[in-house]
Amino acid sequence: MATQSSADPLLQADDLKRQGNDAFRKGDIQSAVEGYTAALQNMPMNGGTGSSGKSNTKMMESTLFSNRAMCHLKIAETKGSSTNNSNDMQQSLKDCIEDCNSALDRLDLVGSDSSSSSNNNLRGKVLYRRAKALVTTSQTNIHSTDDDKEGNLNAAAKDLLKLLSFDANNKEAAALLRAVRTLHGNMGGGLGRSRISRALDLLRGRMTNDINNTIASRD
Repeated sequence: MATQSSADPLLQADDLKRQGNDAFRKGDIQSAVEGYTAALQNMPMNGGTGSSGKSNTKMMESTLFSNRAMCHLKIAETKGSSTNNSNDMQQSLKDCIEDCNSALDRLDLVGSDSSSSSNNNLRGKVLYRRAKALVTTSQTNIHSTDDDKEGNLNAAAKDLLKLLSFDANNKEAAALLRAVRTLHGNMGGGLGRSRISRALDLLRGRMTNDINNTIASRD
């Protein structure tokens, strides 16, 4: 990855992020990881100047962690095609989940300082990526107990329900949640499926009420 001569750490980080994005688009996932990692290492230590500067810094950090999490997920999918890479796959999934945690932590620090649309857009991506990593872990980690698997599925469902609460039309999230419900149904005599089904019914009820309220307000 090329370095920048600019003295502004945030500008350097932004350039490194763009290099990471370019590498990702070209399919060079490892170089993308290196670019995002270098960008994170180059972020201002003091979090920027003023509330706006600190908010922008946290949003940048969250984006970098989210992007790197996507890379780890891609690497896990590649390694999952070979049984010889089982441990490497699990490490990549773990790295993905940890980066998602870090991204969400920074978004929580941003709070209302950033526009809700951009915040929710990034939050939705992170929640989906963490949920996908959790589901994949539950199905591929040969060392997991049934409790571990159910715990991962529960955590994934929680992430997806939270995502759908502010992005109800997200088809990928809805499809993954249906898959989680099916996987739950194959465990513990269907008790998990019942919990997920109740959560889905509650979400659908809220969505229906929102639609009805919108229609009523137009009459």
